[in-house]
Amino acid sequence: MADLLPSTGHIPLPYVMGYDTRPLLTLDEKELFLTKAADEEIILYLEHDSMTECCTVKHTEKGVRLDQTFKLSEI
Repeated sequence: MADLLPSTGHIPLPYVMGYDTRPLLTLDEKELFLTKAADEEIILYLEHDSMTECCTVKHTEKGVRLDQTFKLSEI
């Protein structure tokens, strides 16, 4: 997921990297990506997250949010 979604804490749309030079563009891209990930139950690999290796996301009344977390070896 690199810098688009470095950790599970960055899943809510407004949480973008502090050094992002185009945060409004990132918000649009992130919304499209997370919607697709939730719709298609895509497994996300978080190489920058020290606590969570992989996760899935789901649609909620507050937008896309964390669903399940697991280790890459569990896939």
